[in-house]
Amino acid sequence: MIEYRSFRAPHVLTDELNRFLRSQAGNDFKTLSSFFPAQWKLVVMGGLLRDLFLDRTLNVEARPADMDIVIFGAGSIDEIREKLGKTNQTTNSFGGAKCRLRPKGMIFDLWRIEDHANMAAARKPYTIEQLLKHNLLDIDALVWDPSIGTLHNYGALEALAAGRIGLAGRKGKSAKFAAAQIAHALTASYKTSFPLSDDARAFVVEASRKCEPANVEAILSRKMPHAAVQIETFWKDILGGGVQECPTPMRALIPQPARARRNSSSLNIRH
Repeated sequence: MIEYRSFRAPHVLTDELNRFLRSQAGNDFKTLSSFFPAQWKLVVMGGLLRDLFLDRTLNVEARPADMDIVIFGAGSIDEIREKLGKTNQTTNSFGGAKCRLRPKGMIFDLWRIEDHANMAAARKPYTIEQLLKHNLLDIDALVWDPSIGTLHNYGALEALAAGRIGLAGRKGKSAKFAAAQIAHALTASYKTSFPLSDDARAFVVEASRKCEPANVEAILSRKMPHAAVQIETFWKDILGGGVQECPTPMRALIPQPARARRNSSSLNIRH
């Protein structure tokens, strides 16, 4: 059974997140955060944290191109868009706002916690624990609160240490975003080189019956244009009952100075 846990700094990602905040992308994030009222709470979740963990534990080069931000306190997505002002904005696959501060800078995906998958069915006031439990994939169920440095986990660290992608639970499944969730599961397998669990494969099959294939293909082409054909082949194999794994990108290892390595099976948590 998946357990919700919170870790105060210093924790496994403290050093990596501090380095990120000192980077150009980190400066963009701090500038973006300044656009919003002080009473709004911004938390970071998903891919950036996953990649930083893989970089720390496996020395796998991670250059995340986007950052997922969930906002507590905004009245509507339009209010978020208004605060973003003249930044280069579009709409992401889940109905949130997508923007970047510089032409080739980091992409930020933002949405209200109220608009997260099936969150309307959750009891108010909404919490980070509820947010994590409404995630589709376990490897995404990781949230960092930059205001206090706390890391919140709902099975993500365990999934990352095991090198396998599973479902976080039924609360994260959304018929409204079926195509986007299928594409997300497929691309997560591609990006991490991790296999999908039987449950995750079953979800892909089930959700694929509820949406147009063209919608999934369009999202893959937009999100992963260089690998869309490979990922679509993987998807079709799953739908046909095949057992092949997703083709993986070539990854370069970053030379690292010698340093004490902690056992990844213990999740490298420091209290």
